[in-house]
Amino acid sequence: MNIVFPGINNEDIEYALECLDDCKQPNAEMYGFMYPYFTPGGMYGKQWWQLDSSLALSGYKWIDRGFSETSLWNFIESQKEDGRICLWGRDSLAPAEGEENGLSQTEGVSSLPKLFDVTYHILKGSENEKLKKAAYQMLKKYLEWWFSARLHTETGLITSVFEETFIPYFGCAGEYAAVDTNVEVFVGCHYTCLLAKELGDTNYAELLEKRMSSLKKSINKYLWNEDKEAFYPYDTKEKNSVDILMASTFNPLRFCIVDQDKKEKLLNLMKDDDHFNWNTIPLTSVSKKDKIFTTTEGNYMGNPSWSGNCWTLTNEVVVRGLLDSGEEELAAELALKTIRAFNHNLSEFVNPFDGKGHGVLKYAWTASQYLELLIEVIFGINYDAKNKEIIISPKLTKELSEENLALENLNVTDDISISVYIERGKVDYKISDSIINVMVK
Repeated sequence: MNIVFPGINNEDIEYALECLDDCKQPNAEMYGFMYPYFTPGGMYGKQWWQLDSSLALSGYKWIDRGFSETSLWNFIESQKEDGRICLWGRDSLAPAEGEENGLSQTEGVSSLPKLFDVTYHILKGSENEKLKKAAYQMLKKYLEWWFSARLHTETGLITSVFEETFIPYFGCAGEYAAVDTNVEVFVGCHYTCLLAKELGDTNYAELLEKRMSSLKKSINKYLWNEDKEAFYPYDTKEKNSVDILMASTFNPLRFCIVDQDKKEKLLNLMKDDDHFNWNTIPLTSVSKKDKIFTTTEGNYMGNPSWSGNCWTLTNEVVVRGLLDSGEEELAAELALKTIRAFNHNLSEFVNPFDGKGHGVLKYAWTASQYLELLIEVIFGINYDAKNKEIIISPKLTKELSEENLALENLNVTDDISISVYIERGKVDYKISDSIINVMVK
């Protein structure tokens, strides 16, 4: 893959691919899995983690779709009988080489479920019907686990514990309803519903549409703080907002979950540099005005590292939400800021004031989301295998619309590639196989 882009060169792309290659675990059987997967990277060792191992596939599907599809079987085959997918490994992991003790977790804990989004988009580009049907059943069972194990019936919200939300919550299930978790479960309903309709499971699709309607109402009713005009986590025991203003307040922009009258208030908050550093760098994970705002240097330090530093995880979902809400210019601006902040700086998180990377310096999900934002948002490339169709719909800032850009030899499948050229906003392309229909929007 070759690129022509202001401030980004082929060496930067190669560095992202090198980062992902360094995080691959080909010896999966040593750690209780059947298929190769991505590890988080660095000090986190060679174990499988649900969030990291899924997010790493979001950008890597454009590099090696075969690997990405095969990796999905790890999620399918490790799923518990009740539908839960573990936070790491299979809850209790044997010690890795050089370690004295293995990892363990409280039985019943899962992870922030980005898996729904990642799986759907891998399947959208796949012709493997066996995988699609198996992955659909996995997502269906996983969704049922969330609505059985984490639903707070009084409010209709989904509750969460460490690490089912970020900032991680260390209490008990049933008492803390986080904005990010509720949005990701809504996203899960949306994409699982699309698969249900495609596979003819109409009754389940109807159930999910009802759940989405109900969850949307609950998010707007209980997570929205009318006095502070933003979305906050909800304490189900105290029946009030948890007073921490995180970047996840913008997540309900996804699929227009947020009511229209609240949307403009969110956008004004997002662009307020005094809160989330909009004029400087991608969004801080917590408002700079919040009492817990802090930054950390060096290794990951748990919750403090989620309380002010910039992460691709928190910014990518806001980019997607802005696109869903019709705010393409803002989405392009935030996507570009995120790409530039992490360009050749694929660290776990960056300092919001000087842009220096900290935590693991070659982090799998950072590299993957860097590629994802560049390919799918800026160049606007999306592939639908069922219809053998590529849609090219670039999202460009005013600055980029005056440039000549190119992304050459991008893998659409393991056998077909596309090159996209954008000259001052005008799109052209070359496809290696005319069997694929290309639409420019």
